[in-house]
Amino acid sequence: MKKSIIYGLLLALLLPVSSFAAKVSGLYEAEIQVYSQKSSERELAMVSALAEVFAKVSGKKDAASTGKMPDALKNPNRFLQQYRYRALPDEDLQRELAVAKPGDKPQLLVFRFDKAAVNKALSDNGLPVWGATRPTALVWLAVEDEGRRYMVGSTSKEPLRQELLKEARRRGMAVLLPLMDLQDQMALSFSDVWGGFREAIEKASSRYNTEAVLIGRLYRPNGGDWQGQWTLLEGGFLKTWRGAGILPEELLDDGVAGAIEDLASRYAPAAGQKEGLLPVTVTDVHTLDDYARVSHYLKSLQQVSSVNPSRVEADRVTFELDIHGSAASFSQTVALGNVLTPFKPLPDEDKKPQVTWATGYKQVYQLLP
Repeated sequence: MKKSIIYGLLLALLLPVSSFAAKVSGLYEAEIQVYSQKSSERELAMVSALAEVFAKVSGKKDAASTGKMPDALKNPNRFLQQYRYRALPDEDLQRELAVAKPGDKPQLLVFRFDKAAVNKALSDNGLPVWGATRPTALVWLAVEDEGRRYMVGSTSKEPLRQELLKEARRRGMAVLLPLMDLQDQMALSFSDVWGGFREAIEKASSRYNTEAVLIGRLYRPNGGDWQGQWTLLEGGFLKTWRGAGILPEELLDDGVAGAIEDLASRYAPAAGQKEGLLPVTVTDVHTLDDYARVSHYLKSLQQVSSVNPSRVEADRVTFELDIHGSAASFSQTVALGNVLTPFKPLPDEDKKPQVTWATGYKQVYQLLP
């Protein structure tokens, strides 16, 4: 087995990554609405787009104003890879045209920035660089609009559904909306969410198996400003915050930005923090394909700079990983995927020498089927 793995290392590196972790796409892209294709307007939009990318990659809402990041915004072209214009969706276009000035041509300007340059700017300013593997949050959103009450689900026709998903994409947050089918309706009522009854919410959320639950309560009393309260539940942590605004979109921004920043504080690797080489042992590696699957999965994680096999014994392989951030942050990221799970020896296995050897390492995982 050991000889097969070592001889097959180069072949394994060529095999595709097999990962079922939550992946957030478009981290280095941003789109800004513009009203013409003038270069002056494009330059201003590029600054806003780059600031949005800095926030999205780091998980920090104020990333663009941290340290010397404002200097980076003075020359956004050095980060730019490409840009393109695209049409607004029909309903958005009609709404914009109704209030547009003569000669305006509302459209979207999409920017893509260089990953290496963005990451370096963040790291140089002490900000985390958070990869695409991120926890998914199930969002229970209860809304009261001048006496009308409703919940926002995955098939809701309410405009707030699209606005919430749009805001999640803009912030780089993986979200899931409940089905609001008969099972959800029997398990959880509007009053449960509105009252923040945690036990009922957690029980109803269990069917979705997400890493976090975000609970939102938005209301507008008597035509006044919108008010909101948000609660994030994740891994035993609980955080609650409030917001207010003229538009409900402002409240959605408060909710998503607050949630992603709180999650980043635990999952994103701390800037400048290095653990050095971290030994990681994986059990149930029986074939070369298994080895390739593990190796490529580990390399796909943002915190991992290099993966080197250091020991092979029976069906266990130990890798030495050069990681950014802490061992705890690494283990939290691994837990998001469906490739490895923390190793739990059977009761009668704790006397076997190979398990004693394996459990001496900091990180021990079992390869899932």
